[in-house]
Amino acid sequence: MNDRQGFGGRQVVLGTDGAVHVEAAPAAVAEGRDDVLLAPLHLGICGSDVHVLHRSHPFVAPPVVTGHECVARVLATGPDVTSCAEGDLVVVNPLISCGVCDRCRAGAANRCASAKVLGFGLPGLARDRVVVAGRFCHRVPPGVPARTAVLTEPLAVGWHAAGRASRPGRVLIIGGGPVGLAVLLALRARGGAGHVTLVEPVPVKRALATAFGADQVVAPGELPPGLQVDTAYDCVAVAGTLATAGAAIVPGGTLVVVGVPSGDTSLPLARLQRWEIDVRGSGLYLDEDIAAVLGHLSSGHDGPDVTRLITAAHPVERAADAFAATGDPDQIKVLIDWPDPAVPDA
Repeated sequence: MNDRQGFGGRQVVLGTDGAVHVEAAPAAVAEGRDDVLLAPLHLGICGSDVHVLHRSHPFVAPPVVTGHECVARVLATGPDVTSCAEGDLVVVNPLISCGVCDRCRAGAANRCASAKVLGFGLPGLARDRVVVAGRFCHRVPPGVPARTAVLTEPLAVGWHAAGRASRPGRVLIIGGGPVGLAVLLALRARGGAGHVTLVEPVPVKRALATAFGADQVVAPGELPPGLQVDTAYDCVAVAGTLATAGAAIVPGGTLVVVGVPSGDTSLPLARLQRWEIDVRGSGLYLDEDIAAVLGHLSSGHDGPDVTRLITAAHPVERAADAFAATGDPDQIKVLIDWPDPAVPDA
């Protein structure tokens, strides 16, 4: 295939000038035995991507080729690849772990000390052609459309977070953006959660939270007095939300920090210590979380339509418009779209 010989095309770069640029990309050459050459179809913009653009991310600054939420078409594979084949749709696990350290071998690749994430520590997937190792490609099951599969990565964030509490019980979710809604969807899909209260300032997102199975949805400042929960998921991670979560958790309960903080912040340590409240971080996901999400999406379940998370899409040549759209609080998940090479004139 000609693509195997190297084709660059375009890439989306978050620039040092605070702008989004569509630039010429270096050639993507699939020459390794485990290489997979991909053509992205849809790419989701995450809040962390926006933080990088605006220089508010705690670890990453521009310039960077963006993109970590991606569904792509397989164009070619190396001879050792078994995870996918030419023509398949795949989602990419963008967490590039070493695979050999103690944490990786113990099944905790998200704790790998040398791991880097595509679009942050490594050039991302927002390119016309990209090469990744086969072990990071997950074949999309038949019947799952690409526009649904692109949500796998953010849904896996929620799936992993939901699993950080073994018995969620009564739940408080703070934040009803893509992450908070993904946590809600995962809790309902996995079972184990009872009454769920979600806090979110934007009415459109509150309405979607109700549709996705929250029992009580309120604006900030409207939590019922004396609310008591077994588990709180803080998907915002600022001092105020951590204090709200900590105050609502019963003795022996669990606080799961899912949101990415802009830096170190305070916790209500006196209450956490006295009442033996566990504080757990939730960092990214594991391969098994991605597989579980894809399995759920392909199961024919009669749950809510997750594509309601997608509120806007722009072609790659208008990537700057896509990033600008994320500034609208009514937007939830904004996509950047590429033509599908498997569809003539797509």
